[in-house]
Amino acid sequence: MKKIFIFLFLILVIVNFSQIGIKKENILLKKNSDSWIVDQIIDEFESKLSYSYNVYKYNKKNILNLNYDVEIDFTEDSSKNNIRILATFDGTRIDLTEKIKNNKDWIKIFSTKVLEKISFKRLKYSKNWNFLQLTFWDGIDEYPMISPDKNKIIFISDRYIGNRNVWGYNLIENKYINIPLNFSSEYFPNITEDGSYVFQSSLYGKWDVLIYNPENEEVKRISDDSYNAYTPYYYKGNIYFSAEERNGESWTEIYKYNIKENKIDKITSLKNTFKFRPTLWKNKIIFQMINPRSGQNDICTIENHNIKTIISSDLNEVDPFGFGNYIIYSKPKDGYYRITLYDTENNKENPLTINISDDAFYPSAYDNIILFSLYYKNGEPDIFAIRLSK
Repeated sequence: MKKIFIFLFLILVIVNFSQIGIKKENILLKKNSDSWIVDQIIDEFESKLSYSYNVYKYNKKNILNLNYDVEIDFTEDSSKNNIRILATFDGTRIDLTEKIKNNKDWIKIFSTKVLEKISFKRLKYSKNWNFLQLTFWDGIDEYPMISPDKNKIIFISDRYIGNRNVWGYNLIENKYINIPLNFSSEYFPNITEDGSYVFQSSLYGKWDVLIYNPENEEVKRISDDSYNAYTPYYYKGNIYFSAEERNGESWTEIYKYNIKENKIDKITSLKNTFKFRPTLWKNKIIFQMINPRSGQNDICTIENHNIKTIISSDLNEVDPFGFGNYIIYSKPKDGYYRITLYDTENNKENPLTINISDDAFYPSAYDNIILFSLYYKNGEPDIFAIRLSK
């Protein structure tokens, strides 16, 4: 009965994904050693992969004649106390062998690292996927962003210590990135051309926008030391962010900070509204604006020093990000928040995750790839990617 249920579930998911051009790929897990540790690792891989792949297991008694997008071989070398992992995809084979460690969390940590390294390799070099899970941590991974040279991906994660810190992966050097601010929480990470990091942080006891230099570990606060600042976005030497203002009431405005000139300019001026998530689109600043009285969320821009609404509906669009002729955002539809692609030339919406029955937030984009957070495992998010057809 269990096998029949799983088979039917896979068919339903494949049909749903195919309606929006997203399909689950086939992955083969090949067991080459009969040992307790290999069995445990394969079980952990299967558990982590089952949401985004059709998972098949292979052994000498079970040969399936299918085409696989990814194959992973598992072998224990007891003489060296190693687990040898060979992953094959798109004509490429990578060796992810590691020493077995004697602690209760090693299998989970090892499985997470191996699956992420495979996915990051495919993100950078493969053209053969259109829906790709990038992170597999059991906790929180969210707010993905690509570096200006497209060689690093960064995000926020609570892995290992419980606090939300800036994490990432160098797609060229094949190694993890981490900013060890262990006594604060970080959100909305960005990376500059010179390798500095920009993010929202609670390091100073309130929400601030900070610049972190990894070379000398220097932290610079660019926001006011009195009021909260939120949702920074970096682009070509400028940081755009939202900052709190007060005069009997509280609201937020959009500011721009020029790194070279060490200068802040105020971009918006409209009381009694909350403005967040500024980004650039076609040389214009776009942002999310909230009317606290009605609860209405709109996506707006600045034209001739005036705020102009460009996308508005009763469904409250959030987290805008512009690229090319498109603006992507998260929008509720049929009970879930969907990553939605808006064609500004044709005024058409395409809900990219319409048939995925989980909430999706915080999209960003580069080339024809959209990164986002998908809240699928009891509400805990991982990072996913969709490749748009050109």
